[in-house]
Amino acid sequence: MNMDVLLARILKYLNGALFYDDYYIFCTYLVNHYLEMETMTKDRILRETGIREENMDDFVSRLGLSFNWEDFHKTFMEHHYTRLDQIRGRMLGLKASDMVKTMEKDMSDDEMVATLSMLCEQIEKHKRIVLIGALYPMSIAVEFQTDLITFGKNVIQFHSYDPDMKFTGDDMIVFISATGRAMKGFLNFRGDLNPERATSLLITQNPVYTRPEHKISDYVLRLPGRYDGVNFNYQLMQIFDLLRIQYYQQYYLGNG
Repeated sequence: MNMDVLLARILKYLNGALFYDDYYIFCTYLVNHYLEMETMTKDRILRETGIREENMDDFVSRLGLSFNWEDFHKTFMEHHYTRLDQIRGRMLGLKASDMVKTMEKDMSDDEMVATLSMLCEQIEKHKRIVLIGALYPMSIAVEFQTDLITFGKNVIQFHSYDPDMKFTGDDMIVFISATGRAMKGFLNFRGDLNPERATSLLITQNPVYTRPEHKISDYVLRLPGRYDGVNFNYQLMQIFDLLRIQYYQQYYLGNG
């Protein structure tokens, strides 16, 4: 059997899904109700999603389980606590403030720590976090996504075919774009989704979008360098690690 925890297997499917179908709806429901799974029933999932029972059973079997609800539910909860133990082990002794000292940045250590804390505050405040960017940056964000879902946050990647991708004030959009063009293009061509209603963060190397006259997002985290894909990807890895460490300490442990 695949040794990944169930959430990791679910995200492998969900992040790469090409169609809005019962499998996709089932996965997004699990992510959105992750911390409710302990008391979840199969009837509730079927009732609230409208998916067909045979499709749900088929998808669970594809996750590597011989389906019955009790088996799936028991395994899901066991894997949840396994993931929490893994996170605790990885986070032991780690401090975002220590890691900030060694990273490449164009602000002081204290300013970066304050920025991370503020961004985690926004993440905690919003009900849904939607990640938008190219394929490789999205793959870098998966550990961040997995950890925050484990903590109870609904963190998903953008899919244009999803009818629930109309944005509201409950959403935070995280745009990941070295040049910023991806965000500008999205705002120009997907206004039908009301992205202006959401709180937005742009992670970029482009200094233009830090200037008030060109600012197109509520928050901008500008990383040093100039459109170097390798350098940007390495920096993204650091930023997502710092955000999940800071969030864990600030909101999961409550001692940020």
